[in-house]
Amino acid sequence: ETDCKHGPTSPFARVGFTLPHPTRGMADASHSLNITLHPLVVINISDHFTRAKAQRTSDGTPLSAEPPRVFGAVLGEQTGRQVELANSFELKASLDASGGHVIDLGYLRQRLEQYKKTFPRYDMLGWYSTVVAEQPGDLQLQQQLCEVNDSLLYLCADLTCTAGRELPMTLYESEVALINDAPTMRFSKVAYKVDSVESERIAVDHVAHILPSGDSNSSSALAQHMGGQYTAIAMLGERIDVIVRYLRAVASKQVPMDHELLRQIKSLCSRLPALTSSAFRDEFLQEQNTALLITYISAITKGIGSTNEVIDKFNVAFDKHARRRGIF
Repeated sequence: ETDCKHGPTSPFARVGFTLPHPTRGMADASHSLNITLHPLVVINISDHFTRAKAQRTSDGTPLSAEPPRVFGAVLGEQTGRQVELANSFELKASLDASGGHVIDLGYLRQRLEQYKKTFPRYDMLGWYSTVVAEQPGDLQLQQQLCEVNDSLLYLCADLTCTAGRELPMTLYESEVALINDAPTMRFSKVAYKVDSVESERIAVDHVAHILPSGDSNSSSALAQHMGGQYTAIAMLGERIDVIVRYLRAVASKQVPMDHELLRQIKSLCSRLPALTSSAFRDEFLQEQNTALLITYISAITKGIGSTNEVIDKFNVAFDKHARRRGIF
């Protein structure tokens, strides 16, 4: 059974009693959770925040204004102590009379029913908000959302952070602590790791090549391949230059001779194939001819397509009786 210390329907909230030692056992239990955050959740949160910010800008809100705060539900599956946060969707929130946020639970339940039809294994395991850290009214939101699930995680995403290489997201879980002899709910940080499946890695790689203008900075797969080859060859040239400078320094007696290092260099050179052999020459000419043939075929195909297009236009313009689609 899942640990139910997060919500108002937990045993601590249903029964009034005094904890003999506050939060120690619960902290040990929470630390045993293995939480995995998938990139799709991060992409969804970033997309939600970007759309909300762009909408405010189009409405006339100045860029210097405080960035919008958006809310969403985090979906996933839990097997024992293993928690997978795999997907998310946005939530509707409004302000009450006191200025606090209120989540539309009707909309949340409707979206959860729709998701259960497509992803029957996914449940709502948490919710997110685009803030630097927990806010004073977040505990009330946690208690409100616990009507759907009494064991929810809270993900804070600081999307205004531009410095550092760490992911600007903090994960919390709610726990009951003894404060002034009264059980009180509070948030505590929990550790998580980021992992992905093959389909997510492909999507993240595609998103990483999208420029802010919406265009892609990767012109073709050939350009990416050639760029990787160029980087590898440049690095190889630098390392070979280091070996050559070392050998010249040993030959001129500027540095002492290291026999072990020289044997390693000799072994490395012995692995290189002989570039003057007839087998290498034949294989090189075969690959060169194959590449040239592919280039010639591509040029011929492009020329035939252009010629066919010109013939079609000529037939439409000057030959009203024969509606041929070309000579091919």
